[in-house]
Amino acid sequence: MTCLIKVSEFIKRVYGEHGSTPPTPQTITRSCRRGELPASQKGKLWYIDWDIYQKQTGDNLVDKVLRG
Repeated sequence: MTCLIKVSEFIKRVYGEHGSTPPTPQTITRSCRRGELPASQKGKLWYIDWDIYQKQTGDNLVDKVLRG
């Protein structure tokens, strides 16, 4: 089963709440439209497929934290 997350949740997971300055939601949405991020559109909102994104980035630390 795929894990679809909103752009706002994607920003929190990737850039952290107190981390570096993230790109704007519009920039991320533009990346979704161009196919640079694994995403799908439902209505007007874009959702990023978190599982596929993790496999593309290969961030093992994030995988371990999310598994618990």
